[in-house]
Order: sequence, then C-alpha cells, then structure tokens
Amino acid sequence: MKKVIIVFLCCFTAFSASFFYACKNNDKIDNLNPEIENSQESDNQNTESNIDIDLDNESNENGIEQNPIKNPVEEITLSGYKVQSLTSVNIRSHASANSQVIGQLGINETLPVIKKADENWYKVFYNNNVAYVSANNLYTKMIAWKNAQTALVTGLEVESLANVNIRAEASASSTVIGQLERWQTAPLIEKVSDQWYKILYNSQEAFISANPDLTRTYDPEKVSAIIDDIIETGMNVLATPYEFGATRVLYYSGNPNPYFTGKTFDCSSFVQYAFYKGAGIKLQGDSRSQSKEGMLVDKTELKRGDLIFMWSSARRYNTGIEQIGHVVIYLGDNKILHTWGTGGVRVQEYSSGWQQRFIHARRMI
Repeated sequence: MKKVIIVFLCCFTAFSASFFYACKNNDKIDNLNPEIENSQESDNQNTESNIDIDLDNESNENGIEQNPIKNPVEEITLSGYKVQSLTSVNIRSHASANSQVIGQLGINETLPVIKKADENWYKVFYNNNVAYVSANNLYTKMIAWKNAQTALVTGLEVESLANVNIRAEASASSTVIGQLERWQTAPLIEKVSDQWYKILYNSQEAFISANPDLTRTYDPEKVSAIIDDIIETGMNVLATPYEFGATRVLYYSGNPNPYFTGKTFDCSSFVQYAFYKGAGIKLQGDSRSQSKEGMLVDKTELKRGDLIFMWSSARRYNTGIEQIGHVVIYLGDNKILHTWGTGGVRVQEYSSGWQQRFIHARRMI
C-alpha cells in the first residue's frame, strides 16, 4: 500500500511541475510578441526621422526583415514638379531654419521636388541627396517641370550644340548607343568628370561629351523665366519714341550710365536695356557688336528670346558684319519686339518684309 501511495505522489508531482512551468513559458512568449512589434515600429520611426524618406521594409511571416539594408536614395521618387526660387534661398539639410545650409538657389533657379514636406518646407533632390527648401511663397513657388522625370536627375538638361554621340561608358572608345542632334537635350544625372556628363537616355544611364564646344548644361525653367523677364521689361516701354543714337543704359565698358533716362531708344539700345534691366545680362550697345555674342542660330531654329539681326536700308549693300543695321527680339508665334521710326517700341508680325532682311540670329541665354 505504501509503495502505491509513493508512486502516486511522484506521478502527481511530476505532472504538476510540467503543467506549471509550461504555463509560465507560454506566458513569457506571449508577452514578448508585443515588445518585438513595438521595437520594430520604433526602429522604423527612427529611421524615417533620420533620413526623411519612407522605406518599405518587407518582412517574412516571422517578422524578420528580408531587406534590412537599403540605399535611401534608391527609394526616392521625384514628383514631376520643381520648386523655383523668387530670390536667393538657402538649401538646408533638414526641414528647419536652424538646420545646416548646404547650398543656395539663385533667382529663378530650380530643383526637383520629391514632395511638400509640410506647409513650410519642400523636400527636394539636391546633389544626389534629400534636402529642404522654404515653401514660403514670398521666396519660392512650385512650377510644372517641362521634361518631368521620376528617375533621380538634377533637373538640368544637357543640350547638344552639334550632333554628338551618346555612349555606354565615359570613354570615347565605348559603344555608341545613340546621338543627340543639335539643340536636342537629355536629362543630366551628374557631371562625372571634366570630359563627361552622365545622362538619362531611353530610361537608362548613358554618357555624353562635356566639351563646351559640343554640349552645355542649362535649366530650361530658369531660362524660360529669364526670357519672360526680358520680354516683360521690353513690353513695359512700348511706344517709347525712337531716336537714332539714343543714350545707352550701359557704357561700352559695361558700367551703368548715370545719364541714362530711357526717354528714347534706338534698336540696339532697346535690346541692351531689356536684357540688362530684365535679367542683368550685359550686351554691347550696337547691333554689330551684339551680333558677335551668344550662340549662332539658324532661321529655322528660332525660339522665344532669340535676337535676329537684319540689314537696314542704309547698310543693305555693305558686306560682312557692316551690313547689320537692325536687331529685334523674337517673341515666338511669328512676332517680333523692337523699335524703329514713328511709333517707337512695338510688337509686329515677323512678316516676309522683315524676314527678307534676315542676316543671322543669336541665342543669348
């Protein structure tokens, strides 16, 4: 009987211990699950706060990240819009006026927008990284991006000044994969050396010569704004009387003329005034000197803001540059802005009568 009782007590004790410790272990595991989830949420929040972009960390069924390390830049998608500066504006490392200044936007300059971070800040793409610019409408504005990209590009374009090969690598011996014809453009990713630009071509990275005789970089939205300012300045003096030899706003040295009044213009003094007062661009004060500046443009390639140089009646039978006696600003839509004779500054059709006087055209911006 005693043996039966002892066996019974041993079995009961073993069963009770197993039951008790099993319950405690399960309780411990259940209590850890919320701590693991909270820890992961906290880590993700800290990561987003530090790099200011959204990361999509995929997890498997056990809650373990499959791709725990990612390049933050690869996660950025551009919005298709740009922010344009209305004055000189600081570019900052974070969305705070107390954060580090890492660059500056000059007047009319632009950057691709990632998104509007809040009512005070735009999140932008700058120097291959995330940065911030004020969203105060006294300093900046959101604008449409003419050649909008979602890929990570600078917002600048590489423009070809001749027919230039596009290559697979930054080498003159690498494979030619395409060509930019004169005045065609491609989005700039970065300048990789003094000899090569990295561009976006057919949605892939490619390379093109950085020789300034063959290509240039420019900001289309900035150029457009500058041209608008020049033309607006000219339009503001419509009907100002014509006077041959009128006082120039600048001396030939480029220094401002303190005796300039703006009460009269001739053709070249008007062009000089519009470019200088509208955009701070200093041109010489006579049409023949102006015709040597900028980039030569064919009559079939005219764009808004280009200067067209013509012969005048007094110079019609001269030769070379001495034939030039008139200059106009091309407005686009077959219209020109200029001054001559009775009526002074005016807008006119670029009629066949004016077209037959064409000598050459120049692009100044």
